[in-house]
Amino acid sequence: MSLFYYYGLLKKKQEQLQRLQSCQSQLQGIKQEYLNYNQSVITPELTSASWQGSLADKFEVIRTEGILGSYQDLESTQLSNVFSTLSNKMSSLKSEIASLKQTIHSLELEMLEE
Repeated sequence: MSLFYYYGLLKKKQEQLQRLQSCQSQLQGIKQEYLNYNQSVITPELTSASWQGSLADKFEVIRTEGILGSYQDLESTQLSNVFSTLSNKMSSLKSEIASLKQTIHSLELEMLEE
């Protein structure tokens, strides 16, 4: 393989890493915004002055156990999995980049010796 090929591959991997880092940063901001709205899922609070009775009780159960539970699962489990996947992929790309740099360095040394 030519030195040109490895430079192109290195550039491609560096761009991929940069996109993933940007994505992770944006997701971090979205996660913070998401956490800020956590309590909005169960507001307004139902009181005897606003709504009461069996329908109000059923609605409250759906809101707290169903919607809030799903909301919290998204934050705690699903977003954590996404961040873990991103981190693993970025580590993998960093290793590939280091390997490519080493290969390029070796090829450059070979060219100098010739």
